[in-house]
Amino acid sequence: MSDRVDLNDDDVLSMSRPPFEVATTFKISELMVKVLVFLNQGHGGGSENPKVTLFANGSECNLLQANGGGWRKGKVRFRLEFIPDEPSSSLSNE
Repeated sequence: MSDRVDLNDDDVLSMSRPPFEVATTFKISELMVKVLVFLNQGHGGGSENPKVTLFANGSECNLLQANGGGWRKGKVRFRLEFIPDEPSSSLSNE
């Protein structure tokens, strides 16, 4: 996954086997609700669990972005990001 696309709540994914209890075609906002419920319930699972795959290697899907462009084939994967409040300084305090 070299070219990343930031998804918006209104973008649509289509998956033959979605990892959460959603329809095979769904909005990103619907998926996010299911992910939050999953995390709040403290579920786990092995590496073969489709929910775990979504966080590790990604799951195959098709993407239809709200801003147009038609369907695109690829993978969807969740990741955490850290965004610092202030830019870090390249100078160290001695």
